[in-house]
Amino acid sequence: MFWLPVVVSFLITLSLSQHAGAGSVGEAQVDSSQPTVTLRFGGDVLLGGYYESATAGRPAYAFEGFTALSDADVAMVNFEHPVTRQGKKVPKPYNFRMSPEYLPALTAAGIDIVSLANNHIFDYGKEGLFDTISYLDSIGILHVGAGRDREEAYRPVVLNIRGQKIGFLAYYGGGESPGARRRSAGVARRELPLIRDQIDTLRRRDNVGFIVVNLHWGTEKALSPDASQRAFAHAVIDAGADAVIGHHPHVLQGIERYRNGVIAYSLGNLLFGGNSRDRYDTGILEIRLEPDGPRYRFMPVRIDAWRASLLGGADSARVVQSVRRLSRMFPATIFTN
Repeated sequence: MFWLPVVVSFLITLSLSQHAGAGSVGEAQVDSSQPTVTLRFGGDVLLGGYYESATAGRPAYAFEGFTALSDADVAMVNFEHPVTRQGKKVPKPYNFRMSPEYLPALTAAGIDIVSLANNHIFDYGKEGLFDTISYLDSIGILHVGAGRDREEAYRPVVLNIRGQKIGFLAYYGGGESPGARRRSAGVARRELPLIRDQIDTLRRRDNVGFIVVNLHWGTEKALSPDASQRAFAHAVIDAGADAVIGHHPHVLQGIERYRNGVIAYSLGNLLFGGNSRDRYDTGILEIRLEPDGPRYRFMPVRIDAWRASLLGGADSARVVQSVRRLSRMFPATIFTN
């Protein structure tokens, strides 16, 4: 990982530049004799609501002792709420927010980047979004997919790690969060022509070698993507993306290999305090960028009493088998190809 708290001096050595809201472009230069780069992705994270009520006074509780994200070079999740004490509730069925007191949970987890392109980031209006950006910047967590104006919302995160340039983009297509405009805050909209242009720019102008596109989409509780999602994800890979990371359904879906890319249609909830369910199995997608090409692994995780742990043995095999079954609808998957 390139990040706090273990790596305060490490960050200085790597000359990580233009962090978070100041540009969301990091340049991490390290020894090229170790070419493998490990990326790990989790689904929805919401450290408010029932989670906050159950863990009052223990802000880092969720990820204490959990190293599955911090052991990666880059760890990314979908951040499903604003971090704020102000703003007014936007009229909608469910409004979520996280108290700044719970920021230590993010640092304890070892999260490096969050997607803000989702349907809850505007639950407390633009004030909530502005506070979120400021708080994330203050603890060194990069963000993508929403901003105080169009330029910031669509700005990619680009990291250079061990000589490999990796780009991260994020989009949301629904109506609960406004789309960013030239002079107004919002999220990056999930529009294919724009996504194609951004991927092309990362490839041609910025010489990015591996591109990850986050999509907040799909039907809640659905165990498989619909035909339009599959077509859209394929088009994103056809446009030059290497990985599509999906979230929003709150349940795990299958993982497809398409051409030279990978598509995780939904990584479910990593830790979601939006409902009272505090025990369930989920997982993390690992992508290892190796000299002869990427390698993929699904890592089963259990949430128990709001605390995350990696699964092993028969429990791990059971969750892997479940995702394998969900992936059988695809011609090629990370389990078969």
